[in-house]
Amino acid sequence: MSLNVVAAWPLAIVCASDRRLVSLESGKIITNRATKLILFGCHDAHGIITYNGIGRDDSFRTPCDWLFDLQDSKNSFDKSLPCLLDDIRDDLTAHLAAIRSQYGSTKARHTFVCGAWYEGQSMIYGISNYEGIDEDTEESEGRAQATVTPFPPGPGQDIRVVTTGALSRLADRAAVAKAIKGHSMNHVKAAVVKIIRNAAFRSRPGRGTVSSAAQWAVVGADRNEVWSGFDVVGGAIALEPPNLINLRMGIHLGGPYTSRLGGPGLSIQDAYMRDTKVAQIGKYDPKKETFVFAEPKCGICGSPWPKAHRLCEVCTVTESREQHRTRRTQKRL
Repeated sequence: MSLNVVAAWPLAIVCASDRRLVSLESGKIITNRATKLILFGCHDAHGIITYNGIGRDDSFRTPCDWLFDLQDSKNSFDKSLPCLLDDIRDDLTAHLAAIRSQYGSTKARHTFVCGAWYEGQSMIYGISNYEGIDEDTEESEGRAQATVTPFPPGPGQDIRVVTTGALSRLADRAAVAKAIKGHSMNHVKAAVVKIIRNAAFRSRPGRGTVSSAAQWAVVGADRNEVWSGFDVVGGAIALEPPNLINLRMGIHLGGPYTSRLGGPGLSIQDAYMRDTKVAQIGKYDPKKETFVFAEPKCGICGSPWPKAHRLCEVCTVTESREQHRTRRTQKRL
């Protein structure tokens, strides 16, 4: 189960998501470089969509692929936001019906979370068949019908911090709200990414359903105020930004350097940016008509190791956890 964090307040929407994809049947790690964020613009709104639950279906299509298919078949991202959300809900219900017939209702659970600027407000919407976005409750079995749940700002609720998927700690969510009140966007981004990291370090360190690598995005009220980044334990040799539909984003390259990517009418999926001197991260496969990204297995732990990562994420997280445990033991002695 993935972990997503969406924070919204009157000035911005910040989102982060982990990058691990596990097998629906076995629970084993398939990849550590799944992109679960889509920055989008539609007729009357712009924002971000992320997801948790189903990693990919039996046709090897991910939920991000489902959304790109919606744009190709129905031009859903050219419609108004309410129509877009309804299209996603109906499409999700159809996909879950096929998954339920194969794996049962306990496996057929999925949530899309949308943070969007709509009618001058920072809104959060949940599209799910098993959990709500405004409370820490979930159902053990997925319902047949997905529903759309809004989480608008209200009296005493200008700041909303939503996590879906794997469990997160209340103290971590409170840290995000505290950072927002401190008016530091860097601190907000760091606190949001830390929720992902803490979950990765806490549950089966490095080997659970949540990865420590995270993609993040900051979306302002203006369509030109969209930024994204990429955080990897141990560092990265290439940047892998969120997917894009009908929106332009800025990419933080480090220090004062940024780049721009995308725009209205453009759809960009599974992109990466690298220095020309580093190893090739991916290449176009003419037979498959798509880019194929190198992700060999680690020689120590056997986990997928994305070429964009300097170090094996699983080994790094496990080693860090063991070092922390050793320091705590030494302090007791």
